[in-house]
Amino acid sequence: MSFFSVRPLPCLLFCAGIIGAPAHADWAASATLSVVRPVPVGDQGQNPPGFAWSQKTINKKLASGYVVEVTGPGGATQSFKVSRNWLLPDKIFAPGSYSWRVRANEDTEWTEARKFRIDAVASLPFIVPSETALIDFIKARGAVRSLPPELAASRYVVLPAERLKLRESLQNEVIRNKTALPTPSDATWPERVTNPPTQAYLDQAAVIRNAITPLARQLESAALLWRLCGNDKPEVVKANLDEAIRRGNELAALSSDGPTSYREQDQATRVIALSLIKAIDLLGPAVGKADSDRWLAAVKSRGAAIYNDVLGAGNKIDQYPFNSHGGTNYGMLSAIATLGLGRVEGAEQWFRFSFRGYANSLSPWGGADGGFANGTAYAEYSEELFGQLWQPIAAATGVNLFSKPWAINFVRFMAHFDPPGTPTHLFGDEHEVIPVRQRSKSYAQQVRSPVAAWYAQSLGEKENALVGLQAPISTEQPLTPVAPADAAEYPSIGWVAMHSKMTDPPEKMTSVYFKSSPYGSYNHGHADQNSLVINSGGRQLLIEAGTADKYGSDQAAAWYRQTRAHNAITYDGGVGQKLGIGDKVESLGWNGAISNFRTTATLDSVTGTATAAYGSALDSAVRQVWYLRQKNVVVVRDKLSAPVERIFEWNMHALNPMTHRTDGSVRITNDTSSLCLLSLTPSVYAEYPAPAIAAGPLQYHAAFNTKARATKGEFVVVLDIGCKGNVAVLGGTAAEPVVTIDGQPLRLY
Repeated sequence: MSFFSVRPLPCLLFCAGIIGAPAHADWAASATLSVVRPVPVGDQGQNPPGFAWSQKTINKKLASGYVVEVTGPGGATQSFKVSRNWLLPDKIFAPGSYSWRVRANEDTEWTEARKFRIDAVASLPFIVPSETALIDFIKARGAVRSLPPELAASRYVVLPAERLKLRESLQNEVIRNKTALPTPSDATWPERVTNPPTQAYLDQAAVIRNAITPLARQLESAALLWRLCGNDKPEVVKANLDEAIRRGNELAALSSDGPTSYREQDQATRVIALSLIKAIDLLGPAVGKADSDRWLAAVKSRGAAIYNDVLGAGNKIDQYPFNSHGGTNYGMLSAIATLGLGRVEGAEQWFRFSFRGYANSLSPWGGADGGFANGTAYAEYSEELFGQLWQPIAAATGVNLFSKPWAINFVRFMAHFDPPGTPTHLFGDEHEVIPVRQRSKSYAQQVRSPVAAWYAQSLGEKENALVGLQAPISTEQPLTPVAPADAAEYPSIGWVAMHSKMTDPPEKMTSVYFKSSPYGSYNHGHADQNSLVINSGGRQLLIEAGTADKYGSDQAAAWYRQTRAHNAITYDGGVGQKLGIGDKVESLGWNGAISNFRTTATLDSVTGTATAAYGSALDSAVRQVWYLRQKNVVVVRDKLSAPVERIFEWNMHALNPMTHRTDGSVRITNDTSSLCLLSLTPSVYAEYPAPAIAAGPLQYHAAFNTKARATKGEFVVVLDIGCKGNVAVLGGTAAEPVVTIDGQPLRLY
């Protein structure tokens, strides 16, 4: 199964809103969908902004470098020379309007000029010094660079009371895992990668990941407890050191050319390298020279493998943002190199290659609004990864990635789409998984914003003790928690959240989610453009169907990722949107687009266009959604057309059997929560089973179908959350329909 990705290029494919080829020839904007798109454009949340563009080939060779020309207020021009196809200035830009263009060293052809704006208030400062300045800073940090100075200064630092509780929790975890975690052995993992990989190899890869990850955490935890020993008894201090050295030796003993090698299991190799260099940093001379030499040799070998792959031909990570594992490994390499400087041969080369590029942007799966198109399950996994990487990076370099505008807005995104008490994840692979809220809480506690303060407080979970113990001891005044808006659009990913009230307790909260994404069905995305999900009272009502098994499986391709497994439009017996199997680049073009999002205290509305997602099968697929907050009612209008006559289908899915009532409505019930759906346009209700290949527990599936084959179709469906018996009437004209709900008119145009 593919894992979460952290790919460092700014804004990437969605600067103009929709992925696609440029309107006219301009070498900075490739027509290939998987290539990085030129940025910055438009209003910037970060100051200075990050720049990127497609690489240029001259006489079949990549350009040796580029000149970037930036023209600012008053016509003042700055010129930057770079060796790669991105730029991150290390000084703040003055507020105002700017334009920029770029040319290759080898010729005089400039790209077209693109415009962006820096706002005095909204564009937040985020400075990353030059590589040389960063290396000097890191080397001056002292022996322990992975901890904030106030924690690194002494092993006997006095911790605040809340940290002592975290320390006790982590100590208990280490004691439990001394016997719970077995010693790893290369011999227990005999499978080797083939093309295509065998099922036995895929199963083994998951076993290795699930074995190495807790061992690495045990090593880091024991080493941290030894470092922050405080007034521990000598026998406790020794026990922590012994456990750290034991686990470090076990991980270092695994062959870097064996089943945990980069070739065989890149997730394992990066975790081993990172945990070993963290432990070296924390333990210092307490690790004997012989052991230390073995650990550093393992870091060198595994780090070099990561570097060589991520670098690739022509700095491939710069040009192709959707290398999922490679992108994550880029971030891991940055942290390994940061802690390995002066300790590991090659670390400075890795650092100069990776650090500022990684800091330039942190995710290919969304823009500056903080969105994460690969789904909230993988967003949550990324939260955990960020804690592992960004804390030691901030301590060692002074560059706090938690303060990057994207990272701040990422908390707001998670609050909207993974709010306190939400029953499952949302959109994309593993949407059916229950959130592990500790991950979100621990991430939010590292971000300084009023929304982050509210989200961390509202989640009500204990934080990750390993993360919490390594955080700086802040002397700043705590921020007043502020809940995010009740509704929000994330344009970079085409997601909209509409809630009854963000501060409602879970048992009273209604959440309506809508997706029409420029990412199509790429990577962990599904063919679910213009789809809906509704939760209420802490229960799932209108659900996403199916269960994940493994990435790219036959059942996922036949059901779990298909349009028919979502609350979206299909035709002619369940035929839906085009689906990218694996990481098929074309699937980035089978996308949706959000427009006309509006929100008020009483009414939210949004329009999604998913025509491109159906390829040539449909001429138009437009869905409009209205959420009447005070009535707790959703109205959905779909307008559809096709080049040939079709039966159109309005799909719905539930955990429990649906009841087709005498008034034509359909009732969905989950515990004390309910939803009644009524089609106000002529339709036929039909239930259908999931295909035999479908994995997971029994679920229930149905659709409103148009009555006759036609080239055009329309649905107007009222969704009454709570089944309150609202009286809904469709009136107006065909061009300007009006739905009246209990006497309140709603214009559907």
